[in-house]
Amino acid sequence: MMGGVGAVLFSHLLLHAVVALDNGLGSTPAMGYNSWYDYGCSGDLNETNIMATADALVKSGLSKLGYVYVNLDDCWASGRYTNGTVYPDAKRFSKGMKALADYVHSKGLKFGVYTDRGTGTCAKRPGSQDHEKIDANTYAEWGVDYIKEDSCNAPGDHGSAFMQYAKMRDALNATGRSIYYSLCGWNKWYSPIGYSLANSWRIGPDDSNWEAILKNIDINANLAVYAGPGGWNDPCLLLGATYTGSLRF
Repeated sequence: MMGGVGAVLFSHLLLHAVVALDNGLGSTPAMGYNSWYDYGCSGDLNETNIMATADALVKSGLSKLGYVYVNLDDCWASGRYTNGTVYPDAKRFSKGMKALADYVHSKGLKFGVYTDRGTGTCAKRPGSQDHEKIDANTYAEWGVDYIKEDSCNAPGDHGSAFMQYAKMRDALNATGRSIYYSLCGWNKWYSPIGYSLANSWRIGPDDSNWEAILKNIDINANLAVYAGPGGWNDPCLLLGATYTGSLRF
């Protein structure tokens, strides 16, 4: 039997389920480009290369097949201003994030960024813990279409994870902008509750090699009952030849 705290938490999440599914997104799984296996935290993660990637998605014809998201992963953020607003690495993104989003949009594509539910990202950049509202509003002002929220430097128990992700979900909904929300918690126990929290949720570890891809496929095989239009199990990224990005456009 579910305990009192667990029952309250579960009921709280269910009460928000309709809201979570009311952003009009995720009728099919999101497809596109993520910078992590290509650039990681290297200096090559910059606005010039991201703009070139957007160009390549269009030129190659992939955008016509549904690969429309151009998403930054970790290491784009540099810090926070005194008012709490997150800001990008000025050397890598000298024109600012709104200008980059505008460029991606001009190509008929969608723009995404990365954050973390904890005190810092996996690379120790600013996390969104206790900054969910200001971060959500900032992303909306920039014209962001997709948020990936990781799970580093954060409590590992189920209840805390669900509540932290719910805070960002509610903050994103409150902006009035439709933003695809992707949880990155690396565990299959997100699946039963994932639909009430986000448009997609990671169900396994990073797939930096083909063995890991097969592992995520095996994990995902038993979770289909929890997925459908509006919310999807996420078995991580597709790989080209190598996770180091040696195969590029």
